[in-house]
Amino acid sequence: MNQSVISTKQAIHLPGLNGLRALAALSVLWGHVFQSTFGRWGNLHGGGFSLIIDGVTMFFVISGFLITYLLLNELDRTETVSIPRFYMRRILRIWPIYYGYIIVAIIVSYIVGRHADIINQKLWYYLFFAANIPFMTANGIWVIVHFWSIGVEEQFYLFWPWLVKFGKKHILKIAVSLCFLWLMCKYGTYLLSGKCVAYRFFSVTRFDCMMVGAIGAILYHRKNKLFCNLFFNRYVSLIAWMLLLTSQFYGSNIPAPFRIQYVAVISLFVIMSQLNEKPFLINLENRLFDFVGNISYGIYVIHPILIFVFSRWYSQLGVTWPELTQRIVIYVFITLITIVLAYISYRFYEKPFLNLKRKFAVVQSSNSLDAK
Repeated sequence: MNQSVISTKQAIHLPGLNGLRALAALSVLWGHVFQSTFGRWGNLHGGGFSLIIDGVTMFFVISGFLITYLLLNELDRTETVSIPRFYMRRILRIWPIYYGYIIVAIIVSYIVGRHADIINQKLWYYLFFAANIPFMTANGIWVIVHFWSIGVEEQFYLFWPWLVKFGKKHILKIAVSLCFLWLMCKYGTYLLSGKCVAYRFFSVTRFDCMMVGAIGAILYHRKNKLFCNLFFNRYVSLIAWMLLLTSQFYGSNIPAPFRIQYVAVISLFVIMSQLNEKPFLINLENRLFDFVGNISYGIYVIHPILIFVFSRWYSQLGVTWPELTQRIVIYVFITLITIVLAYISYRFYEKPFLNLKRKFAVVQSSNSLDAK
């Protein structure tokens, strides 16, 4: 049975996950570039990539897989889960740049005269990780509207470590049951009343996607033979990669309620393809993807305000280049400037918190290739 997880006394390293984070972050970034929510590029309208749903779904599956796998390893080593330590790790990873970005967004909104858009009663939802609530009613705060997904993850963390700790003997049944019930609620409300508030709640609050990752982690941790034989199959991995990389062209033909689960399952296949001893066709375990993956959270958090600022500047230039040339330049420029600023944030702002986070780790994990 193929397994390439690198486990030492210092850290557990899951190969390729950093690369998948990089793909997810860049997908969301590229999907947002030409969305009018964040920026308007003069005479250029629409026509961007529709990768946002897929990128965010990948993030949810990766998060559910990694968190669950680490919790299960903590159970193996200590026979319990330290809930206080778990929450301290999450706080030190998520909160610093989350709240730091909100402060920067408020400052920028004052500078451009749009402070009323952010300084209002809706801001409380964002301060307490409930941004999915205004998002599901299409009533979010534009420059931090993407925080809905971080709110969903933080809400998932409120109950999942407790279930792993106290339901460890039945955790697979619990995970499958939760995923099934959530999907039934989502599809049931959709079929009965269309895109009502109840449907929007179950669709936006994507615990089902995180449970797909969790189920994969449980079966992988248990070395389930049927699961590993299927998910490590090189031809199955090839099909999964082809479906994921071409979803931009056919994904719009899949109804949104079903596309999310479709991409979630494909994402799990792609995760497992990277954990194979010899990844077939595509191997994301390299320095470039490792670098982008390390700063992927920063890329996700800060990119909207960069799109806003630079689109305002660009629209004032009156550029007359061919449309295709303009779009290529914009994508390249926004990608590079986002990566540079995300790295600066990671290196000089987030890193001290991450170093402190390791002190609360019962099972050390590492994203870096240096874990080898």
